[in-house]
Amino acid sequence: MKELNLNKSVAELVREYPELRDVLASLGFTDILKPGALKLMGSIMTLPRGAVVKGISFDRLAEALEKEGFTLTNGEQQKRQARLRDYIGRLHRGEEADVVREDFVQHFTDVAPEEIAAAEQELIKGGVPVREVQRLCDLHASLFEGHIESAPAAPQSGDDEVDELPPGHPLSLLRLENEGLSQALTDLEQAIETSDMRTVAAQTAALNAVRSHYAKKEELLMPFLYDYGVTGPSQVMWGVDDEIKKELGVLTRSLKEDPENLMIVRGRLHQLMTRIREMIVKEDKILFPLSLRFFTQEQWYQIYRDLFEMGMAFVDEKTLPRWPQGEKWILSQQAPPEALDGRVKLPTGELTVRQLQGILKLLDVDITFIDKDDILRYFLNEGRIFSRPLTALGREVYSCHPPEVIPVVRQMLLDFKAKKRDHMEVWRRIMGRPVGVRYLAVYDEAGEYMGTVEFVQDYQKALDHFAKQPVRPQK
Repeated sequence: MKELNLNKSVAELVREYPELRDVLASLGFTDILKPGALKLMGSIMTLPRGAVVKGISFDRLAEALEKEGFTLTNGEQQKRQARLRDYIGRLHRGEEADVVREDFVQHFTDVAPEEIAAAEQELIKGGVPVREVQRLCDLHASLFEGHIESAPAAPQSGDDEVDELPPGHPLSLLRLENEGLSQALTDLEQAIETSDMRTVAAQTAALNAVRSHYAKKEELLMPFLYDYGVTGPSQVMWGVDDEIKKELGVLTRSLKEDPENLMIVRGRLHQLMTRIREMIVKEDKILFPLSLRFFTQEQWYQIYRDLFEMGMAFVDEKTLPRWPQGEKWILSQQAPPEALDGRVKLPTGELTVRQLQGILKLLDVDITFIDKDDILRYFLNEGRIFSRPLTALGREVYSCHPPEVIPVVRQMLLDFKAKKRDHMEVWRRIMGRPVGVRYLAVYDEAGEYMGTVEFVQDYQKALDHFAKQPVRPQK
């Protein structure tokens, strides 16, 4: 009996059974079987993962190997993961979702959220672009609908399933936001049905509060998941969130300019609402259970603190339940008054820490400082343009940006360090308001790079002021 241990690499298996080379070559493993590739990639690539990379059905691979007298052993989890990746891969290759789903239900009665996460992550590692995984994210959700198992208790926090969490727990609060969001979508749908154009325009604008909900998800949950190596769902969801926000912005502007544009954008508005509802399901069935399984109690306390600081959406914050354990932790973290009694000496004078803090609070600007190692060390959010939770402190700046922006940020910081440039400016409209984002390299007296400071400011007030001033003819 020729047993193929699925935990072993392709290179190990070929050394053990040289005749395996020809079988794999006939199945399409031609590249990895070249001497150089076999030595390099074959030493880390397993058969299940190789099947995903080559776009070969695991069932087809298993059938061909068994036909040649091989028996697959161990790696039951690898087999399961390979099948999941295969189903998602078939969707990406354009196969009908109903056909894929029919095969899926034959092998799976349920699937854990982390299995979906790992499947998407492996596809990305295997070379499938994030944008492509993102493009069919909604199909992934429909594939697993009704088959995602309930989350067990989180071993580190001691909490029960997501459904049984205490009312003030961060996930309970985010679920309340989603309930409010669902009601807002229902109200909008009703307004569209009655062709109440002005109400549709107003309710579409109000729907932009989803940006706050997505910001909390992206700034509070996803970075912690990255710390645990769970990157696939975060990368995909963040990209879909950005698409939703962009389309919502376009439709909001169109209806604001003329509510009668509803006749033109009605179809797009329905599609957008469908995508938002699908994201609610994906958060509830994948993102929230994943977070519950990984995060520690301390991390949930930090998230709870930052949720209210970032502001709640689609709910009345005054009526929201509080989490006694979280409130107690927040009180324990507050700095004693004497912590602000120090003095800061500068070339042009000195201030107490308390005085400096008072001055900074008067600046209607967002300021963020990233040190020479690309770690976020300080922020001021008095401009309230971009959210920035306290959990962001001490993190690499890249975890604060969506996947497609990271290469731009990375290149900018490399240029600052190499002194190829010392600033970058981005001028854009956010929710219709003119916003300037300025990145400036910070160097010491000797010219050594110390970090980068980001200034974000809303210029609408200044523009309104100058628009009221009469234009005086020049002499």
